[in-house]
Amino acid sequence: MHLLRIHAIALGAMFLVGPASAQVNIGIWGNGILGQSALRNAQEAAGQSADDEEAETSARARPEDAAALFFDRSGDLTGQIEEAVAQRLSEMVSVRFQMEDPSYLVKTAGTRAIYRQELAKRGLPEDSLSGATALFLAVGWELANGRALSDAQTAAIYRQTASGLRQSPLARKSGPELQQESEIRLIITALWLEEARVRSSSSRSKQDLADAVRNDLKEITRNDMRAYKVTENGFTGL
Repeated sequence: MHLLRIHAIALGAMFLVGPASAQVNIGIWGNGILGQSALRNAQEAAGQSADDEEAETSARARPEDAAALFFDRSGDLTGQIEEAVAQRLSEMVSVRFQMEDPSYLVKTAGTRAIYRQELAKRGLPEDSLSGATALFLAVGWELANGRALSDAQTAAIYRQTASGLRQSPLARKSGPELQQESEIRLIITALWLEEARVRSSSSRSKQDLADAVRNDLKEITRNDMRAYKVTENGFTGL
């Protein structure tokens, strides 16, 4: 029995980066979608805000923060991330979307509404790298395997994810960097969920989506979600 290496499959700097395929640009996932200047500006803006300082003090008082990797979300940075993802969506995933204009859904905050609802439904923390990563992996596993996870299984994935991320280089990233990493995961997750809804009436279309999600996760994370089951320990090899 072996557990999926969460520290190796988290998005961004934690991925095992290999040769990019013609369909998925691994560099986008590994290096982030915004330039360092945008992240620095967001960090400076957060440092100048009294409200942000108060929020940071409150956040540090929460004992689960070390594992959850919370950040104080910047609305301006969210808009920049959404715009960047919308422009490069076809490079980030190979899913051939049947929904009408997925980029428009991203740019108009449609994906934001979807992933916030999904985080709440599954009891995962918002504005948290661990919460975003757990949702990305859980939804990806469900779509790739065509099976729903229980609340207990989702909670196990979160614990496994949080433990792995806490030991990773991402645990030392700035708030804007954590936000970028988180929101890329969440946007793609929301698009997968909306696409699954659009295809829900066609078994063939649902299978095509399952295969595309599986292939993209293999390309991005170097893990085959169909090679894992989910136990009380999280992802465990079959």
